[in-house]
Amino acid sequence: MADLRAGWAVRGKPPGSYDEYRVTGCGGPDFSATDYAHILRHFALGTPSPGRSGPAALPWITISEVRGADDGTRIGIALEDWTGEADGAGRPIAETRYFCVPYEALRAAPVSYAGLYEALAAAAPPFPADGLDLHVPALDPTEPAATIERFGVQRVAAAASLLLDGPVTITNAPDLSASDRLAFLDAVAALLPYGWRTRFSAATWDQSGNRNVSLAFARRVRDRTTELDWRTPRLPERSNAGRAYARMLVELLGEGGRSPADVIAHLAAAGEPLADADPGTAIHVLGRPVAVVQDQRDLVDVRELLRSGRYRELADARSVLSELIRADDPGDVPLLRGCWTAIAGTSDAPYRELCGAARRVVWGGAAAVDGRNAAQYVELAGDLGRADDLLAVLLGPAGRGEDETVGAATAALIVLDAVDPAAAARWPATLDALAASPGVLCALITELAFGPPDSLVAWFRMLTRHLPESLLDPFCDVLFVPLRPAEPKGLEALAEHGTGCVSDLVTLASDMQRLGYVLPGLADWLTARDRVPANERMQLTIRLTQARSSEPDERGVLDGLLLWLGAPPRHVTGVRAGGHEGYWDGFRSVWTRTMPAPRTDRRPEILASWVRAGGWAGSAGGADAVLRLVRELTAGLPDEGRPLARALLAARARVPGIDRAAMYRIWWDEAVRRCPELLEEFSA
Repeated sequence: MADLRAGWAVRGKPPGSYDEYRVTGCGGPDFSATDYAHILRHFALGTPSPGRSGPAALPWITISEVRGADDGTRIGIALEDWTGEADGAGRPIAETRYFCVPYEALRAAPVSYAGLYEALAAAAPPFPADGLDLHVPALDPTEPAATIERFGVQRVAAAASLLLDGPVTITNAPDLSASDRLAFLDAVAALLPYGWRTRFSAATWDQSGNRNVSLAFARRVRDRTTELDWRTPRLPERSNAGRAYARMLVELLGEGGRSPADVIAHLAAAGEPLADADPGTAIHVLGRPVAVVQDQRDLVDVRELLRSGRYRELADARSVLSELIRADDPGDVPLLRGCWTAIAGTSDAPYRELCGAARRVVWGGAAAVDGRNAAQYVELAGDLGRADDLLAVLLGPAGRGEDETVGAATAALIVLDAVDPAAAARWPATLDALAASPGVLCALITELAFGPPDSLVAWFRMLTRHLPESLLDPFCDVLFVPLRPAEPKGLEALAEHGTGCVSDLVTLASDMQRLGYVLPGLADWLTARDRVPANERMQLTIRLTQARSSEPDERGVLDGLLLWLGAPPRHVTGVRAGGHEGYWDGFRSVWTRTMPAPRTDRRPEILASWVRAGGWAGSAGGADAVLRLVRELTAGLPDEGRPLARALLAARARVPGIDRAAMYRIWWDEAVRRCPELLEEFSA
């Protein structure tokens, strides 16, 4: 446990006033109100939109570093959220709380950013004028290690490595909560030396394009920053500190390397401040003191040895060949092809190294090359008569440190390009590997679904001869005429092949506008289960959130299933008044189902919390659609409707003017007739 004395500041405005935002209070020995105002402006994230839902919605969390008058670094955490009050113009008020602690105190007793944030969130004003005493748990390397496993080593390592070369913007991330985004930022910092925190700043959302924040989630790439696309995270491409650091992380965290927790513990012990250090210092801290320029020059020399033929002068030319293979650059394949026979001969070791390089390129172990270029390795293996073997290696299930989403999609593209379905006899190992790697198979089917119909038919003719029906039949139901509804038993059998298979089927049906053939069976299968594992629940939640349908009843089922999984609704706000009846029918078909024992039914609580927050009012037609849903639940299910009615009444503070909406007046008149006690609790 770390005992810390924190300086603090609060920025906001008095309720009912017409004042501008200002620092309304501060304390601690390090900074004045003017200093805090400058700090908060320096790391400002933009103006939040009232009632907005989605990734840009408050709360926003900011990590910062700032120098004090003694030239020592302070590490800061800011939390910006709505107060539930409004100013004189009726606009909701956002308040920012900011804490900062001396870095030297953290150096002596390292803690995580998540730990600091939890201390900030738990503290209640008024705060002491001389500073606030915090008790923060010591950094536990297993916690960020678990986050790395959750989000993928490549994604976290890419962000950490890219930061060595400058600010980074994370785009196209799923609709993660603020705490999930903070966990990701914390994991990124954990893969850098602890002393890097003296130059590290980050935000769970940046609406302003502020380059003073070195790492931030945002809707689009901020000016003069490097993009990290969440969907396809790539390690640094340029030959600089970031690229070298990435290669070392991949080596350390790859198969046969050290665990993420071990690496994090090693880096946490490196507390020497790096605010003014060369980025290359981080490379030495990580454990391999090799200068970046020298590292790149050596590789150039290796290529020249092979290109010129001077490798023949070496006693062990095979080591030179191995070094080039381990560079994991598909662009070297022509050079490898030219000298392979002369150096490798009939030895199997270089071929195994080639398989390893291809695997790392596809599944995230290579230094920022496009994984699809690994097809060049397949071509070289074809020259050696071993293309089937190499493809089978590429298709193996994701291992530790590999990004399953990116790797599966890339491997599927390579297989689609390399394999002729009319010559299945040439690819026995590839087909066996496909059967054992359902993630790749699902990605392959998705690619085929939107390609030439003849290719889809030819591939399925081959696949049905070699792969189990339980893995293919649910996809056939939505791909081939006559279309058939997915059966709960079929989905149960599909899920046995891998937790992501059902999620992939949902996405495919959504993309093909055939959700109606999947949702009824999905609802029957999902609601009959007494347990849904956390990773499967997260995958299904993301896919159901991302699903798109123009049919109101399907949107209702989607929201019903999201609530079943413990997530708020996402599709009601897009339903027009004319589609409400269909939406309600679909929603009610899931809502009225009984949660199987021993699970606790938290749906009313989750829905009420979502209604109370008021974010739904930010989208066009959102308020009307939600009011209609609340009206139905209040009228048809009074026991569940009462807490929902109270949540809607509480939301008035966050959604100015909602009580003037026509549908609100209709609902209110009906609600007080059914629940007269509401009149005593709230004023219309």
